[in-house]
Amino acid sequence: MFAPPEDTAPVEYTLSDGRTVLAVHPTEAGTIWGEINDDPGSLYRRAAVGLPADEVIIDVGAHIGLAALFFADQVPGVRLLSVEPAPRTFACLEANLARHAPGAIACRAAVGAQPGTATLTFRPYIASASSLHEDPQDQDRNLEAYFINTHTVDEQARAAGRGYFEVTETVPVDVTTLAALMKEHAVDRVGLLKVDVERGELEVLRGIDPDAWPRIRRVVLEVHDIAGRLGEIVGLLAGLGYEVTVSQTPVFAGGSVFLVLARRD
Repeated sequence: MFAPPEDTAPVEYTLSDGRTVLAVHPTEAGTIWGEINDDPGSLYRRAAVGLPADEVIIDVGAHIGLAALFFADQVPGVRLLSVEPAPRTFACLEANLARHAPGAIACRAAVGAQPGTATLTFRPYIASASSLHEDPQDQDRNLEAYFINTHTVDEQARAAGRGYFEVTETVPVDVTTLAALMKEHAVDRVGLLKVDVERGELEVLRGIDPDAWPRIRRVVLEVHDIAGRLGEIVGLLAGLGYEVTVSQTPVFAGGSVFLVLARRD
């Protein structure tokens, strides 16, 4: 059984492009940066192509800010609003934006359908898997898909992977809505809305005012397809006039995790 890390201070990690960032866990940072930046066909790269710098990119579930740094590289001068609820992860996000994307705004909050408070399950070894919406069955399904698709057959390696997920802490967090964030930060037009919130994606979309949707150019989000959620989100976005494409990272084939890109430009 894994124990919580004894030292919870952020660690320095050097990205493949030579920049250093603060991370909750260095291995996780390297994996995420590789998925975002090192794949020439990554969904985030396609989502950012051609965006003007006079619009805003909102990053919901910003983690330590790697997606935000990537978007800042792709659209120089763009206004960035990054939202992350976990205190330890937020500390890294705030520092990384100050280092590499001066002028970007970091907001410490979760995002949902209604404002309020909630309990976040935080994973110190895999902070990107922290969630307001725990679902052990879905988690096990995706872990098994990952093991199969990465040909992880060694039982010790599988046990280690499960162990990282089993170490959790509960953290009270404030919850806001996208409507409130757009109003608070005077956001008129959103070039790209990125959402990665571990099973809370539909609640995030429900927190958008109807009159705000025409001012959102693109949406990219990770969707956990539980109880028909993928179809519901695709239907919602298509009904709002977006051209929607759905893909799945090969390591999650057979799991519930899908990627959705919605464009209206």
